[in-house]
Amino acid sequence: MSSHVVDGADTDLNEVVANMLSPECIQNPYPVYKKLRSQSPVHGLLDYPPGTVPGVDTPFPAWVITRYADVDYVLSNPDIFSSEDPMQANSSAPSLMLVNHDKPRHTDLRNLAKMAFTPKRIHDNIVERLRSDVSAIVDCNVGQSIDFMEEVAGVIPALVMTYLMGLPKEDYKKLVRWANAFMVSSDFTPQERQNCNEELFHYFVAKVGERYSDIEAGKEVTDDLMTAFITAEYEGNGLSKEEVVLFCITLVVAGAETTTYFLGNLMGVMLEDSSWFERLKQDRSLIRPFMEECLRRDGPPQRLFRCVLKDCEVGGQAIKAGDWVAFFMAAANHDESVFENPEQFILGRKNVSKHVTFGRGIHHCLGAPLARIEAEIMLNTMFDKCAAIEGTLANSSRQSGGLLAYGFSTLPLKLVSTNP
Repeated sequence: MSSHVVDGADTDLNEVVANMLSPECIQNPYPVYKKLRSQSPVHGLLDYPPGTVPGVDTPFPAWVITRYADVDYVLSNPDIFSSEDPMQANSSAPSLMLVNHDKPRHTDLRNLAKMAFTPKRIHDNIVERLRSDVSAIVDCNVGQSIDFMEEVAGVIPALVMTYLMGLPKEDYKKLVRWANAFMVSSDFTPQERQNCNEELFHYFVAKVGERYSDIEAGKEVTDDLMTAFITAEYEGNGLSKEEVVLFCITLVVAGAETTTYFLGNLMGVMLEDSSWFERLKQDRSLIRPFMEECLRRDGPPQRLFRCVLKDCEVGGQAIKAGDWVAFFMAAANHDESVFENPEQFILGRKNVSKHVTFGRGIHHCLGAPLARIEAEIMLNTMFDKCAAIEGTLANSSRQSGGLLAYGFSTLPLKLVSTNP
């Protein structure tokens, strides 16, 4: 891995990059992104991919990519920028399926995943269960002052994971903890992170093993994603037992935490401007554009890593094969050259669909439709059952454990009942 530095690098910019992992920057990274977008990519970020453990694993110095055009270039050229992550591969963490694969294996895996991840399984099979559970969650909390992240946003996505994979409903709390540890955003000790990674892996080894045994014994099994991964076949190829385990883990860690932050960020926008709640409650057609602008301005996923396979140029900066790049989707979503007044929340932006929160190209997030379904059901249920929300962002706090995700760690508010 190359460790050269930028010739004539601005000392101030190097300090900016060095301070990107400070709690202050993690909680509000956008001023830093703005400063970095005015320059060519800067080298030296020492940050951690999902699953790795700060204090145990050693990060590679990475080029910081923040402009929309440059982020788009990285996303659009998987033949130059590899997703195979040597740092994660050498850590205690299970490797993620699709996320950490390149073509041609990535193509085979994605085709197999598409056969399992059908609209019926991610929509029809869970919508009514989710509506029922979200309704019960809101009923439990309406009229009360709660931490929205703990009582609502942190529950819904993990419950969905139990539906999708046929897991015991009560296990959702374990999934929340394991996903938080894996995504390097919450405050865990190195030992706690390693323990969580091992618990997560062994949990799914056991669950997948049980499912294989039931299928082989001719028992009737549920038609969920776990079964679909086991039985999926594309052009004569299927998944190994270990790959099924890793697909289940990937869904949990990639889907549970980021969607939790998305749900919280939606409520944060409504606390920022209290008029939103009534506007959306009265006109539900605004919910989808509201969600998209939140994904653009406050999208949880901040950045991903790639390993450079051949010499190239990004944003006027020569980058060598073997170098490491960190590209920031969240910074691209705030690029003034693409999104006018990017810090403002503007409903109905004509180009809002250009946001790259869910990636682009071969690595576009397969779970994006599911995250939108969860958010839409949550919002509609709250608008049906609540007259308003009360609270102030001054009482909230954003997570400061890592730069991978932007979201609230605590979001106190009150769900006001429609009954006086």
